[in-house]
Amino acid sequence: MTRPETPLLAIRKLVAAYGNIEALKGVDLDIAPGEIVALIGSNGAGKSTLMMSVFGKPRPRSGAIEFDGEDITQIPTHLVARLRIAQAPEGRRIFPRMTVAENLRMGADTVAVNTDAERLSSLERVLTLFPRLKERMTQRGGTLSGGEQQMLAIGRALMSRPRLLMLDEPSLGLAPLIARQIFDAIRTLNKQDGLTVLIVEQNANHALKLAHRGYVMVNGLITLSGTGSELLARPEIRSAYLEGGRH
Repeated sequence: MTRPETPLLAIRKLVAAYGNIEALKGVDLDIAPGEIVALIGSNGAGKSTLMMSVFGKPRPRSGAIEFDGEDITQIPTHLVARLRIAQAPEGRRIFPRMTVAENLRMGADTVAVNTDAERLSSLERVLTLFPRLKERMTQRGGTLSGGEQQMLAIGRALMSRPRLLMLDEPSLGLAPLIARQIFDAIRTLNKQDGLTVLIVEQNANHALKLAHRGYVMVNGLITLSGTGSELLARPEIRSAYLEGGRH
């Protein structure tokens, strides 16, 4: 399958390691503007490392990461965020002692150029997507349910008005109904706002049904790519990630 001609995010022959352990072994991946791209694979395949390497954690040993044509491989993490790349990391990592409102404000503060009008517009968008958060604005983040914390993590990322939203295991540990609400919100953001999304997800079935395209990672390498429906139809994908259970 050919790559998108003008990718918003382009990763080229990326190598990253933790000490002597090479987690990424020359990864190529493209995301075009307005796409949802899913990255699937077993635990330990390197999916989260790939996502974190965009923010320089870990800093790649070789290869390149380009965003909208600009090489961002070596720039500091806070400058990556200012390019309007936002992440909802695995484990949510909200601020448990802060209220929902304060958590959301922290998301807006990552992009200093946001005007008051933009912040208000972003907040209204988040609360429309996740009305449960509107009911919890004065509640501390640590007292929310798992599903509400995931909504808050995504909402905090959206407050920076991102051009690229990266989601790491958004359905992990959630009840099926709540996970469906999360996926519906991602679909809405993409369809209505044209938001570009990279999603790392243990639930390959949901992820590939949601995504325009997908990549399969095994031991730090991309082994397959295709449209979401193409990958869902492949027997080896069904055997490894669907019929055999969630990874």
